[in-house]
Amino acid sequence: MITNIRILLAACQELNIPFKILHPSENLVRIIINNQFYYFTNWSTPFVSQSVGKLFKDKDYVYELLKDTVKVPKTKAFLSPFCKEAYKKYLLFTDIDSIVEEIKTNFALPVIIKRNAGSSGNNVFLCQDIEQVRLSLQQIFNINSKEYDYVALAQEYIDITHEYRAIYFNNELLLLYEKNKANAKFIDNLSPLHWQGAKAIHITNQSIISDIDNFVKPICQEIPINYGGLDIAIDQDGNYWLIEINSHPGYEFFIRDNDEKIIIDIFITMLKSLLSDNRRVGNAENSR
Repeated sequence: MITNIRILLAACQELNIPFKILHPSENLVRIIINNQFYYFTNWSTPFVSQSVGKLFKDKDYVYELLKDTVKVPKTKAFLSPFCKEAYKKYLLFTDIDSIVEEIKTNFALPVIIKRNAGSSGNNVFLCQDIEQVRLSLQQIFNINSKEYDYVALAQEYIDITHEYRAIYFNNELLLLYEKNKANAKFIDNLSPLHWQGAKAIHITNQSIISDIDNFVKPICQEIPINYGGLDIAIDQDGNYWLIEINSHPGYEFFIRDNDEKIIIDIFITMLKSLLSDNRRVGNAENSR
């Protein structure tokens, strides 16, 4: 049973919400509220629609949607030259050499090369020279790799001083923590909390919380965030940047370094919204 499901069940027990585990892995759960079924699968929840979940997973789509709303690192997507025949009509660069030249023309070094739909820092590369760009693209487009993606991104490098994860639910900030790697050692993953010795530091400073929330508000106006984890960075000049949005954030690192009751309370808040929605529906039906 993964951490998210374990925390969900703890919240259900506190609220006396019945649930049923539906798979031997224990990572498929159905909860029942006023005879309505809600399913939680691994890290996925019923709070995010399929279309919005797909949007958040696609970093290129998020960039195009929000690039004129908040600061987002300059990003350019490249379809794999080895893509399926059905996708060939979208192919602008027919080999890796031409992709490398396009990146060389449009981006300064160092540059980030990453797969479009990845997570947890997998297949994300900080490239200091053009040969590293080439090798990174080859790895992302390797159809024999489990980390394969048919779209690779070149992304502007941001000199980050602080990076935060902000958990939003119904456009409200429920949790903020810093991905702190001040005393950590890089191993093989650029994602901050994957560094050896990195810490997830719970942020309760109201000034920082307010600054982050003010940065995110325009995003919520562009696309309501029913549930998601936003990775937000601050650069050397104090500018805020949206790095990406995760529609199914995990809490393993946070719970490792903090009291898990904080996350249980977040799930309680989310479940109470389902209870409230069902009460409103029930009252509306009873008033007819």
